Amino acid sequence: MIAHIVLFEPKSSLDKSQKLAFAQSVVETCRSIASVRRISVGKRLDVNPGYARSLGDTTYRYAAVLEFENTEGLVGYLRDPKHEVLGRLFWEYCERAIVSEVEWVAVDDAEAASKLVF
Repeated sequence: MIAHIVLFEPKSSLDKSQKLAFAQSVVETCRSIASVRRISVGKRLDVNPGYARSLGDTTYRYAAVLEFENTEGLVGYLRDPKHEVLGRLFWEYCERAIVSEVEWVAVDDAEAASKLVF
């Protein structure tokens, strides 16, 4: 499984209707591209585990994780004209972002977990 992980911070100047339109565009685009197997979007949760921890130099309030069966599915999504439109909207509406792709390994799968390399 391949994950396309996006951490992002919307522009503070966006009004509520713009934020809603942006969120709807994300959902509609991901639902309309067949290679997207699953999408999860969430807002950062501040958790105090009782010890100091760093969230890095830059934090982001939102994250999206899109899952694909394979690299070909991810590349198909990235090259889809609907994603290109969403990408332009994303950079218009966001102050900053970081994007990464990761090959997921289910740690409950002993064979897959044995392939983890740190």
